[in-house]
Amino acid sequence: MKILIFQDNLLDVLFGNGASIALVIIFLIVLIIGTLLIYFQVALVLKGEFKLKDRLQCIVFGMIFSFAVMIVVAMAFIFAIKTPEFWKTSETEPPEIHPYYLLIPFGICLAYITFYPLIDFLFIALSDESDEGLTPFHKFIGDKIINKSPNKLIRVILAVGFFLGVFFFPPLLLSLIGLPFLMIWISWMLVYPLLILTFYGSKGYIAGITNVYYHIPDMRRSLYLGFEDGKRTIKEFLNDPAPRIILGLMLFVFVWAGSR
Repeated sequence: MKILIFQDNLLDVLFGNGASIALVIIFLIVLIIGTLLIYFQVALVLKGEFKLKDRLQCIVFGMIFSFAVMIVVAMAFIFAIKTPEFWKTSETEPPEIHPYYLLIPFGICLAYITFYPLIDFLFIALSDESDEGLTPFHKFIGDKIINKSPNKLIRVILAVGFFLGVFFFPPLLLSLIGLPFLMIWISWMLVYPLLILTFYGSKGYIAGITNVYYHIPDMRRSLYLGFEDGKRTIKEFLNDPAPRIILGLMLFVFVWAGSR
């Protein structure tokens, strides 16, 4: 009986109205897109030699990606439904969106960013020095804090202790002095992944600028034509506009962001 009631409630949450169905469809589409994004990247690195573990990791990444997107999408749906101005001229009543559509992806993403540093530190503790892909942040933490002992058990203990001391307990202590717990917890836990994202984002951005720069044949000649021969400049631009447009946009964003 309890199972039947749970199934009825779950079906009502997922398919109770058009808005709920739309959210489920969006979630499935984003899940597929996120899984394929990481799949193609992993396939490029592994050259198509996939194991079951690799496929499961791609699916997990796709789910985390889709839950993160669903937070934004669910907030947009709730905002639209809770705004009376959008429904003044409508003959239908605004649909109800179950809180689970926001709370579940939010809770999963919050748990992910909470334990992500711990997973990273355990990887540092259990991996060899020859492992590639470590950022300067990982190398510093590994050399100065976690990998002080050749014993892997001690490394694991140091990794867990570092996580608790730097990431877990400080937001709890700050909440005791009156700061809002959820806000300080999210802000504190986002610092570490944002450092890593900024590092790789900066490298990727510079690599993108370099790539489009070298797709412009003879940059010095192109700059010279821009001042001497307008017709030839336009002709050269129309023959291959993409690198020049992308380079200009990327340089603009780089200067604009740096001036902020």
